Amino acid sequence: PCYLQGDDALSSITGATNAVEVISSNLQSSTYIGQGAGRYPTANSCVNDIVSLAKNDQTAAPFNPGAPDKVFVNCYDSTFYIRVGYRDALGITRQVGEICEKHGVSIHSLLQNPIDKADDAAFAIITESVPVTNVKRVCNDIEDLDWSRGPAFYMPVLRGNN
Repeated sequence: PCYLQGDDALSSITGATNAVEVISSNLQSSTYIGQGAGRYPTANSCVNDIVSLAKNDQTAAPFNPGAPDKVFVNCYDSTFYIRVGYRDALGITRQVGEICEKHGVSIHSLLQNPIDKADDAAFAIITESVPVTNVKRVCNDIEDLDWSRGPAFYMPVLRGNN
């Protein structure tokens, strides 16, 4: 999943409609849009997968994972959306800024809505383009603070300032 800006063409996809954008050096960008399977076909597939696992079926995994020339890489640069739950306290913004600076993450914007419940608030950060490993380090450090509530959530921003 990716964070989409409100004016992105993919942000208009709603309901059971699915959309996939494929970006390649040959085709540039191709978008495929279609109706999703829906509630009952999806539930049926999930139950079939659970039964297969319970029976210890050795079904081949999708997407040719055994191809020796294909390597999964989870190291990339992107603009990121980070959401942090917190218990309100003094100095949170300063601490988050210091953690971001420590790990080389530049903050593009920070949004904090008015706090309704001091024990259950959240803010969001949009970063400049940085390595995902730096964002993971920021999230880990934030989660260790006493005011942090639960794991920090992060995801790349599609068509951000990459």
